[in-house]
Formats: sequence, C-alpha cells, structure tokens
Amino acid sequence: MNVVSNLGWFGRIGRSFKGILVGVVMALVSVVLLVGNERNAVRDIRANREVGKEVIPIGNESVDPGKEGKLVHLNGPTLTNDLVENPEFGVSENAIRLTWNSEIYQWDERSETSTDKKVGGGETTSTSYTYEKKWVPNAIDSSKFEEAGHENNSVQKFSSGQSQATNVTLGAFQLPETLINRITSSEPYPLQEVPADLVSETANVTGGVFYTGSPTAPEIGDERVTFALTQPGNVSVMGVQKGESFEPYRAKNGKIRFELNEGLLSANEMVQVLEQKAKFLRWALRIAGFVLMSIGFGLILKPLSVLADLVPFLGNLVGAATGIIGMLLAGGITLIIAAISWITFRPLIGVPLLIVALAALFFGIKKLTAKPANAPQTA
Repeated sequence: MNVVSNLGWFGRIGRSFKGILVGVVMALVSVVLLVGNERNAVRDIRANREVGKEVIPIGNESVDPGKEGKLVHLNGPTLTNDLVENPEFGVSENAIRLTWNSEIYQWDERSETSTDKKVGGGETTSTSYTYEKKWVPNAIDSSKFEEAGHENNSVQKFSSGQSQATNVTLGAFQLPETLINRITSSEPYPLQEVPADLVSETANVTGGVFYTGSPTAPEIGDERVTFALTQPGNVSVMGVQKGESFEPYRAKNGKIRFELNEGLLSANEMVQVLEQKAKFLRWALRIAGFVLMSIGFGLILKPLSVLADLVPFLGNLVGAATGIIGMLLAGGITLIIAAISWITFRPLIGVPLLIVALAALFFGIKKLTAKPANAPQTA
C-alpha cells in the first residue's frame, strides 16, 4: 500500500520556522548532557583509582571480622540450594535463575517514507506499507494498521518471566540480591514434554520449545515458549564486607562501586573492567550529545535550505552546506566542553582538545557568516 501527501512551499517554510524552537531545545539538552557526561567521566576515573588503592583481597573460606567495613575482593564458585520453578510448565530445578520467553505469531506493519522536492519549493511525501508475519514478544494491535486484511485477532495466553534464587553463597558469604542479579550467563533449558494442563490437539514440544501450533507452519495467534537456566559458577566480587554479606562502596566523591563479574578475576582486572565500562559509556554519551546537537543546529538552519528550495538543486546545495556547518559547530562545542572538563585533571589532553575545538568552532562560524562572492560585472 502506498500513501502520497503534498506540502507546498509556504507550508514547508512555516514548518521549518517551528523547527527552530525544537532545534534550540535539542541544542540546549545536548549541552547539559555533554557537561554532565564530562563531569561524570572525571569523577569515574578518580573513583576507580581510589578503589584500586583501597581494595583488599580476601579468601572466601571464612569471614574475617577484622575486614568488617573494608572494601574487599574475593572470587570462587557460587552455590545455592534453592529451587527455581515455573509451575505452569511443571519446571523445577536447583539453579540460580530460570527464565522463560513467550512469543506470539503476528502480522507486523513496516513503513518506508521517501520525499521528493518539486520546482517551486513544494514536496511530495510517499509512504509505502508492507506486512509480514513474524514471532514477536507481545501481541500487536492490528486495528492501527494502515491497510485492512492483516488482523491479529488473538489474545496472548502466556507471558515471559523468571524465577530467581534468593540464597546464593560464595564460600562463607551470602550474596545480596543486587549481585545475584548480575549473574546473567545462561544456557537453553529444553522442555521434554507438553505439561498435562496444556495438552491439546495442536500443542507440542519440538526441539525443547513449547508450541501451541505447528513449529514449521505457524498461524496467526500461535505461541511458543522457550526456557533458559542460569547455573552456579565462578564469580568475582568487590564490595564492602558487612557481616557475612556485602554492601556498596561509596568513594570520596560519592560514586558507588558494587561489582560482580562472572569468572575468576583479580582485583586489578575488576578495576580494569570498571574503567572499560566507564570509557564505553563516556564515548557513547559524547557521540549522542554530538548527534543531538548536530540535529538541533540542522533544525535551526533549516529555513535557509527551504528558502532556497524554490530551485530544488539550489536547495540541496544549501542544505548540504548548512548540514556541514551544523556539524562543525556541534563538533566545536562538544570538544570545548570536553576540553574544559579535562584541563584541570589532564592538561596534556585538555589543552590540545581546546585548541582543536576553538579552531572547529571558528571555522564553522566563519562559514556561517561568510558573504557570497560578488557576481561578475556585465558590460
């Protein structure tokens, strides 16, 4: 199915000027995001250094009262006597966690939109809708579909969920729920047969998966449920010893450190993992802030390209130019924020960043305010 809409030049002008306000808000939000991220980056590095200096390696065989209230590191195998269960499917196992994932076979709508500019500044928007059958986590409301004939008139009977052990030990220590939640590795748990309460003409277990219908030729409304089991295994823990358990460590700058990694890691290795996670988050937020600011500046400068769209080719050129200028301005401001945050902490990084940032910002402003070259004189 294809839906076509038209918008005139004056309509586009009005829309672009409304977009200026949105662009300003996006630019301001990106500045707040970037400033907060850089401030947090410096605090993270200082907190991780503090952890590396303060942490004390201990064994897991017994609880040493002399380490009470100290930041400790230990590792070893976890154990639990708890049963994790799903009564509906008759599953009961001695493990840390049992998870089940329910899916339903549904029609799904996808849309693709393309826009073509017209001479005179207007534009034509064409949206095509396609439909496919697929397994999805939740039932889809087909009443909102653009085209009829793809009805999902079904109610999902099964839901996803989990059952988790509450008593998990590491040697002589009891793991708190916060750390148990971080034991995430799992393996498929195949069902052996259809539970007695769910037996029907079409229900079956194929490849360890429960199906309400045919696994190879499903129909709309069919459901399937898969299971996974998290078994006890080796873990490494870093936290403040409190009795026979642990609590979070608060660094001098207020940052919280309370860690569990799967596998046998040393204290130094756990600190390195912390630093890698923090580094990844820093760069993800920097990129997000830069992209958000670039889009904001793009919306602020959008009226220029719309005004030039009386001639589509000219509008494309102006749009490309304002896009580059917006990215230069966003890049410059992003680098300035990062540089100012790092100058006091690492001047060898902060000062060069500031120089590059000012150069990018200067170049962007220069391009934005540049006057067009004089037209050649005619005789």
